[in-house]
Amino acid sequence: MPSPSPVTSLRSSDRTPLLFTVNMGLEDVVVDEFRDRAAAAGLNVTNTDDVPFGLQSYALVEVDAAPDDALDVARRMRSVHHVLAPLYTFTLPADGEDALQAIHDTVTTLDVEAMETADTFRASSVRQGEHDFTSVDVQTRAGGALDARYDASVDLEDYDVEVRVDVREDQCLVSVQHTREALSRRQLEGYQPRAALKANVAYALLRLAHLDAPPNTLLDPFCGSGTILLEAADLWADTQCYGSDWNEEAVSGARTNVDLAGLSDRIAIRKGDVWHLDETFADVTADLIVTNPPFGVRMASSMDFYPFYRRVLGQMGAVLRPGGLVVMLVLRQGPFNTVLDESDRFASRHVRAIEIGGLYPYVFVLERL
Repeated sequence: MPSPSPVTSLRSSDRTPLLFTVNMGLEDVVVDEFRDRAAAAGLNVTNTDDVPFGLQSYALVEVDAAPDDALDVARRMRSVHHVLAPLYTFTLPADGEDALQAIHDTVTTLDVEAMETADTFRASSVRQGEHDFTSVDVQTRAGGALDARYDASVDLEDYDVEVRVDVREDQCLVSVQHTREALSRRQLEGYQPRAALKANVAYALLRLAHLDAPPNTLLDPFCGSGTILLEAADLWADTQCYGSDWNEEAVSGARTNVDLAGLSDRIAIRKGDVWHLDETFADVTADLIVTNPPFGVRMASSMDFYPFYRRVLGQMGAVLRPGGLVVMLVLRQGPFNTVLDESDRFASRHVRAIEIGGLYPYVFVLERL
């Protein structure tokens, strides 16, 4: 029978580690955002890691501050899903049943301060890698261990504390999750189509422009529900934002969302086809275009992306000033690169792949020549 595994404690008296969950490919954006927010709050970031404990889609920061002060900054983050306080790591045996037993036996020995005053709790788990067990198995064993050690009772809905027991390959990470609702789910009122871009990804796209100063004018020609525009207006108080969409429902819904946010004086939504941006925005010269063209598995299987990207970039070039930037999600890198190679209007400044809902589009940052 497995005995408790040797444990590494991740906390000390002079530093507070924080762990963020994020879309894969945006971990460094999270680290940069936290550094900026910590500096504004007068906190010293002593260490960062965008692949902490070998975990993908996580970012770690360590702060020379009390936990409450560090968490106050963390809860204002806009590029993340959840905020966790990592407590312990330990190594699991190779056998699946032995690993589950080791999780139970080890978690039973751990001091989780938040559990000492909790009336209710739940255990949750995210698993990465190949295992002979599921995340639900981990939750069940870890939850049983916590139930045996502490007075709190299990309540999956109305809980005081959520203990995360995440597994990657043979490593187990125990944390307390400090966000009940994902911070990325902040734009939930009004019009929300099923495929709407998450707010944290929209925010990250804006930061990936790496501007020295806020743009005077921002445009999203595939604005959908207006997520990018709303994030831009929140990030840059003096930027005038414009959006367009060919779909009447999207235009109406985006306007509703803008009105609900109280930003109708700074965000203008127009109905227009992307093939005619030069007409829809004849009175606008954009400094920055940030956009997420519609894509999906069905569309991708039947769509010829080369002419689509060629026409889109042609129209963007007509409304973007020389030296202006485009930040664009691209589903098909091959045809997009072909269009760029043929273009005398745009140069690529940065490319990266990210994960969105099981798809892996590329983020391209382009400069208008």
